[in-house]
Amino acid sequence: MSTSTSQIRPNCDKAVYSYINGFVKLLKNKLADNLVGIYLHGSLAMGSYFPPKSDMDFIIVVADKLKIDLAESVNIAIARYAETRPTIGCIECSVINLATAQNTPEPTPYELHYSEMWHERILNGTATYGTEQFDPDLPAHLMCVKKRGICLYGKGIDNVFGDVDWQSFTAAVLDDFNWIVDEENICESPYYGVLNLCRVLQIITEKNEKYLSKYEGALWGIEHLPNEYKPLIQKALEVYTSAKMIDENDRKTGGVAWDKTTLLAFRDYAKNGVTI
Repeated sequence: MSTSTSQIRPNCDKAVYSYINGFVKLLKNKLADNLVGIYLHGSLAMGSYFPPKSDMDFIIVVADKLKIDLAESVNIAIARYAETRPTIGCIECSVINLATAQNTPEPTPYELHYSEMWHERILNGTATYGTEQFDPDLPAHLMCVKKRGICLYGKGIDNVFGDVDWQSFTAAVLDDFNWIVDEENICESPYYGVLNLCRVLQIITEKNEKYLSKYEGALWGIEHLPNEYKPLIQKALEVYTSAKMIDENDRKTGGVAWDKTTLLAFRDYAKNGVTI
């Protein structure tokens, strides 16, 4: 299986680089003086962006809460822009206000959110604006920005983001973990589940504030986890880094077959290794 080269912005594909610059321009035009900054996190900020598997992850910080009409207009503009992306992986972003960025309150509120899962709701007018909404994943995203993010526009990261409480961070990480180990969910998104379980096991085992990418989590798992699970982790890593082009229907599996028994055994191992 041939692998693609890991990428980091700005040393990424020209089409991706240009697309991100266009996204920054869109947000600057829509949010104007209320915009504090635009911050890249996730794989493209950590040097492990692998088309076509990876998404483009952003946190956008505004000074003041968004009025309902503006919030809806911004979200629709993001959804329309996402339709023009040069990749299978989509935009995933949250707009938060400056107080949230500095303090990471619990629960953690956001002004608006866009992901592929929200796309139709945003365009058909059923997304909600003007009421307080919370995202349990945000502390993990804010930790990633703080530790390994890239400022694309606006004030520097250290001037905008406060420290994220360790308990808030681990609670956010375990929220995703709980979904992966629940029932047979790992079989629905195999390589995603395996790589993310490795990341959680690193956090719980080493109890430090490293923020590993999925790629780095796999390397940690291959080095530290029992030998019986290493072939599965290696396979997940190879699928994640594969240069093979896939369509949207194959994105969750990487277009390859997975052994259900092996996946569930690793799920059980991870569940037993993490106190929830």
